[in-house]
Amino acid sequence: MKTQVAATSKQAFRGLINSNLPDREREVMALFTGYDVELSRKQIWKQLCAQQGDRAPGEGGTCGRVNALVNVKKLLVSRGERIDPTTGKPQELLGLPVANQLQLFS
Repeated sequence: MKTQVAATSKQAFRGLINSNLPDREREVMALFTGYDVELSRKQIWKQLCAQQGDRAPGEGGTCGRVNALVNVKKLLVSRGERIDPTTGKPQELLGLPVANQLQLFS
């Protein structure tokens, strides 16, 4: 689903998110640069490791932060699954929530 969002709206959304989150959760949210970005928990962890090197949290710590953003703060939502090429197991894809705009066209 494509959405058109003004740049000022994106900045306001980012400002609200960044003002109330701990540093580690802010680092996770910074990876989601738009509504079309979908990442698994493992992809999030790998990107944080690539950016931070030795400072990066462990895979378990990253999954805990992501779970808090999904379940408690509702800042990320499930967007389907993908098959991990290494393990062959399904992984949940996460992304920013998109408001339901169907009522605008009724």
